[in-house]
Amino acid sequence: MKVLANSPYLSWLKIVGLIPFLLCLAIVVLIPIVGPHFADAKEIPFDIAFLDFLHHVIPDALAPFWKTVYKATGAELTAGMVVITLGILLWKRYWSEAKYLAFATLGILLVVDQGLKPLFNRRRPLESLVEVDGRSFPSGHAAGGVVFYFYMAYVLSAHYPQYRWQIYLGTTLWVGFIGLSSMYCRVHWLSDIVAGYSVGFVWLTLTLFLLKRAEPNTYLSHPQ
Repeated sequence: MKVLANSPYLSWLKIVGLIPFLLCLAIVVLIPIVGPHFADAKEIPFDIAFLDFLHHVIPDALAPFWKTVYKATGAELTAGMVVITLGILLWKRYWSEAKYLAFATLGILLVVDQGLKPLFNRRRPLESLVEVDGRSFPSGHAAGGVVFYFYMAYVLSAHYPQYRWQIYLGTTLWVGFIGLSSMYCRVHWLSDIVAGYSVGFVWLTLTLFLLKRAEPNTYLSHPQ
């Protein structure tokens, strides 16, 4: 499909996609409705049961592995990866990709840590296996993982379409490990992770919309 880069006739809905738009709309509506049920010091029975279930089915011998995954996806190391990635994109003269990567990663940090977490003010699970502070809902680990890794997966698969399924499979597994490690380490509840993935999806969709609008000849012919 040939796309005119400066065409004023491209519908924003065509760029975003109907299904992603409807999912984002549902998330934006549901978070303010559902979020207060997880606010403050509330502990939800299914959240407690799920963490107990994880520790029942995952052998204790794997605890060091899940702790390592959690620490490897922490804010400091992830920020370092973002900086390195930005450097590579700028070196390759991928100006739009670099600009929207910065928008994506900084934006989700502000939305979650400065907006949603103080708003809902939910405490973390007790007896966490790693040292952590701050509030719990939604998970910044999960939201940031979705945004950073799937943004880069989208960019890479557009430039290397022959490896598309491998890129997305690896990204999906890694982002899944991020959520699982957060719960196994008792840093987040299941509902925190689901909410984090959801908020991350909304921010990722917005970022990809801006990227595709800026570079339509590269990305509008590329399936999401």
